[in-house]
Amino acid sequence: MVSYIGKRGGSANFYVRLLVPDDLREIVGRGEYRKSLGTSDLRKAKAKAATVIAAWQTEFETLRRRRLATTHDLAKAGWDHYLAEIEMDERQRANLPSEQAIERERVKAIGAIQALPAEELASPLATTAAALDYVMVRDKAEWRREQREILKREIKKHLAVGETVLVQWAADWFIEREKLLIEPSSGEYKALCQRLLRAHLEALERASERDQGDWSGTPRDPVIRPPEDSAAPRLAAPGETIMALFERFKRERFASAKPDTWDQAERDIRIFADFVGPSCHISVITRKAVRDWKQGLLQFPLRASETKAFDGLSFKEIVESNRTIGKRTLADKTVNRMLSALSKYCDWLRANEFLESNPVDGHYLEIDKRKRKVRPYSTDQLTAIFTSPLFSACAGDDSEHIAGDVKIRDWRYWLPFISLFSGARLGEIAQLFIDDVREQNGVWFFHVTDEEDADGPDEKSIKTEGSARVVPIHPELIRLGLLDYREQLKARGETRLFPTAERDTRGHFGEASRFFGRYFAKIGVKIDRTTNFHSFRHGVADAFRRAGYLDEQFAMLLGHTEGTTTGRYGILPQGELMRRKEMIDSIDYPGLNLHS
Repeated sequence: MVSYIGKRGGSANFYVRLLVPDDLREIVGRGEYRKSLGTSDLRKAKAKAATVIAAWQTEFETLRRRRLATTHDLAKAGWDHYLAEIEMDERQRANLPSEQAIERERVKAIGAIQALPAEELASPLATTAAALDYVMVRDKAEWRREQREILKREIKKHLAVGETVLVQWAADWFIEREKLLIEPSSGEYKALCQRLLRAHLEALERASERDQGDWSGTPRDPVIRPPEDSAAPRLAAPGETIMALFERFKRERFASAKPDTWDQAERDIRIFADFVGPSCHISVITRKAVRDWKQGLLQFPLRASETKAFDGLSFKEIVESNRTIGKRTLADKTVNRMLSALSKYCDWLRANEFLESNPVDGHYLEIDKRKRKVRPYSTDQLTAIFTSPLFSACAGDDSEHIAGDVKIRDWRYWLPFISLFSGARLGEIAQLFIDDVREQNGVWFFHVTDEEDADGPDEKSIKTEGSARVVPIHPELIRLGLLDYREQLKARGETRLFPTAERDTRGHFGEASRFFGRYFAKIGVKIDRTTNFHSFRHGVADAFRRAGYLDEQFAMLLGHTEGTTTGRYGILPQGELMRRKEMIDSIDYPGLNLHS
């Protein structure tokens, strides 16, 4: 090692030199590497030299693994880029706002404008700012079309003059991925970039055709085609992509599940299609593809579609990006649900002779059902929650965890209390109509159902048919003023019990769920995934057990039984209603004092 270290004339510092191996000299373009070690101390120089030489030798090994590019590589580069841009278009179309989402934004914009102070209503700037979100959602598809047309014109200009800047990133990525020996200043590099530009232009042409409803297009440029010896999945004929056939499956079997279940299944299948390639033939659904997808799902971040950092990224890019971002990944139960959605679809594909067998069989994860992943809140935790500022007086919106003089009495206040004394799910409570709080034979109760109010615009849903049920109202909720709150809303002409609790684009009360997760964390109650809003539900089950009831006795109050007409129409015989009231009244939390 010392033989590599020396000093130049006139310099006090040592330098290190290393001869380039003979087989790499032509590639590297020189006969040796030389680097100053920045020290005149021989001992320090030796230590630094070891690190420098190790890095050079690693570089030599990397260069040896690289190879000269072939015509097959150029064809593969163009085809891979074309498929990637086609898949990007699929993802962007899937994320375009629905008519319902656009209407929601319009209503929000009108409300924002109406809420402006009188002096600002005359200002075009103020009203434009209030309506900006609506305009962005409404015009998203049109803006994308305009951007594509601009990009098409630019690509044609660049092709005409040999400019490569638009796709140099893609060329560099392909060269690195395939370990090719292509220098950025070479004619070979320029040829690769030209191929990528032509592929990008072809993908943009397909997107323009799809804007007109034509999904049958294939590349017209003769150089944009799969490599002849490539095992790349073939593109599907019109109507035979994974999502196109899913629409047929859904149309034939729609009555077998609730609309919300179909929406979830469609999202799951779309994620699988993104993984294997949305434009590919249905034959890509193989046991290997399912196996690889399952492994990917185990690394896939939770709520990826709601994370801006993942916007526009493919499935694999999201997984890779999350290695740095570090968002929590999908639970095993969620992975199994997604596999189940794909399996039901594959059963239909097999029945219709698109597949010979169901490739999902045998791929489910084993889950220990004995392990309770969400636990009830302890008495200390319940005390911390219900004596916190939100339930007395706080500093106002966005500062609910800080003590103040603002009393909040909307869904933020009532949802935890109702769940604490009923065991109902967050979504079941948040969607209640005023008329779902009823009285029969002197007993007030919640009618938990997916039936819609005749005058209500919102759709309601329940988890299963057995979730439709009659749940008497606990005396503590009446003492806290729930019935008075109901009457106030009714006098105002409201139809929903919690009119400011809004659904997200998936039809869920996601913002409410996130609010409580953040709030419980801020007051020091939520420290890990074992407690959340669902913990109230587990606490109610334990309260029933403390009162001496068996699980099968209180199952109907938690919505764990088969569907019945009682649950659907909310009418109970007097004896059964009183029995349920007795059970609900027994819910008690020793040590928790709410009478402050």
